[in-house]
Amino acid sequence: MSKATESCWNCQHVLEDVLLCGRCGMPQPVEFLGPFEALGLPPRLTWEATELWTTYERLALKCHPDLFQAHMDERVLNASRLAMRSLNDALRVLQDPKARLRHVLTMSGHTGELTRTIPQALEESAQIVNRVLKAVEEATEKDDRDVWEDQQDHLASLQVQVEKAERDSSATLQRLMMEWDEGVTGARDGWPHMPDGWYQAAMRWLGERQYLDGLTARVTAGRRWPQAAEAQ
Repeated sequence: MSKATESCWNCQHVLEDVLLCGRCGMPQPVEFLGPFEALGLPPRLTWEATELWTTYERLALKCHPDLFQAHMDERVLNASRLAMRSLNDALRVLQDPKARLRHVLTMSGHTGELTRTIPQALEESAQIVNRVLKAVEEATEKDDRDVWEDQQDHLASLQVQVEKAERDSSATLQRLMMEWDEGVTGARDGWPHMPDGWYQAAMRWLGERQYLDGLTARVTAGRRWPQAAEAQ
């Protein structure tokens, strides 16, 4: 993460905003800016999409390179391109709750590699789920509608378990975000110092989420007979 310079490169006015000078309106050449810093937002994990878009659009209307074409000055154009890149990257990260969580973990020094983790609620049935899904996927590949149909009752039952795991996952994320945001409110510099247990739980959640995302995609695909196969 890089911070804005202390004064504007164009008029040397002391900067109050990271991306724009409040006096001359010139964009500032800031690279590798964090998403919260780029949008001027506190590092909370809970954000409404409309809040993010409103902030993004307000800044984009002041930073877009098209606004500075008349200057014919490469320094100005380059600064505006960097500013828009920072805004676009910030919106991409902050729109996604998983990406927000990964970012705050990284900024807090927790950069370990994620491990796909089976949620506790699915540990006992994980092998059965995988076996049924493999049978469904092989039947689809071989265009064997009868075998595919035979597995659908099993898959429907397993889907109920997967959907419950999804709901549990969402509830866990809400709890983690609430705890982090409470820390943000009480932190002097905006970045809280959470107990080790919180970081461990957040890393585990991301690993479970990685597993669930893949599993949910397989279950959803397994419940649909391909239209191309049906047409044949």
